[in-house]
Amino acid sequence: ELYVDALEPLKATLGEVHPEVGFLYVKIGYLYGKKGDLNLSLLAYKAALKAYGEPSSDASPVSGGGGGAIHPEVVSIWVQVTRHSTTLKSWRDVLVAGRRALFMLRRSKNTLFQGARLTTSATNSSNNYEGARSVSPPQQHPRVPAASRSSKKSHIQITCQTYYDTLFATLQCLGQAHTSLSDYPLARDACSESLRLAWEMALSSSHNLCSSISGPATSSKEKNEQVPLLTDLILRIIRALKRLGKAHLLERHYTPALECFLPSLELLRSSAETESTLDCASVLGSLGFLYLKLQRYNESSNFLRECLRLYLRNGVDENDRETRKVQAWLEMAESREDEICAAPPSFLEIPTIVFNDENGDSIGG
Repeated sequence: ELYVDALEPLKATLGEVHPEVGFLYVKIGYLYGKKGDLNLSLLAYKAALKAYGEPSSDASPVSGGGGGAIHPEVVSIWVQVTRHSTTLKSWRDVLVAGRRALFMLRRSKNTLFQGARLTTSATNSSNNYEGARSVSPPQQHPRVPAASRSSKKSHIQITCQTYYDTLFATLQCLGQAHTSLSDYPLARDACSESLRLAWEMALSSSHNLCSSISGPATSSKEKNEQVPLLTDLILRIIRALKRLGKAHLLERHYTPALECFLPSLELLRSSAETESTLDCASVLGSLGFLYLKLQRYNESSNFLRECLRLYLRNGVDENDRETRKVQAWLEMAESREDEICAAPPSFLEIPTIVFNDENGDSIGG
């Protein structure tokens, strides 16, 4: 309320379009988001964009901004608008905001990382100079663009540490929006790019994490702190595989879909922390539906039974829409299995892990 009360005097003094006004709107949007009121949060973020001089929400994804430096808060605001719109399932808004966010993330990458390097380098040079003033003066460094150096940083502002996570999340939002709007080729493009990024992030981080965990000088507390980071790397790959698999499945490209779901299941089974979760139930449900489409009813029934077992284990209501959907698939698979009276297929071990579709996808439990 204090921030809201301060808006009108600030706008009267500085005008509607001013970074200080935009920054205050960002604070208001962040607080509404923390309270769970995403609609009011979105209104505040869109007002912040106008205050920073950004085009309206119906602008072209790559319009505006000219050739100048991008204010770091503006990139972060577009990312937040994309995330909130995804949660609210406003898919058209996701496409507009997500494309704009993706464009600005890519364009601002070099400036963001250069600014971080120069800041660190300048600090080190200053420290060295204080200790050896008579040896040589500090090296002069290029100036960081004004848009990237700001004394004020909001809670949502993207840093070099959060850049790739933010890029991945934005691609995932776009993939889900395209899938929900039945634009499967574009969904595959976004999901494939997010999967490549997830692998790159995992490969670049896992070696250092594994070395740190296995190092003799590492304390047990430090090792325990590293394990969740490894789990996050794996779950990011699983999330990308599952969303890409869904796009293939809806396009009736069953073989590529299987090539996504089975590895995601294998990754989930690799950890005791994830093998009995709702994450597992979702992948099992997707595989059950896929095998139903392939008329492999025995495998379908097994996967769907395991999916329902994990739903029950994790406290999902038996009257929940997803539960009823999986039950209907199971009844269909069992009835077809009885009809054809075929010999059971070769044994296939039932995985005990499914991916919890945090965004409410309609396929796969």
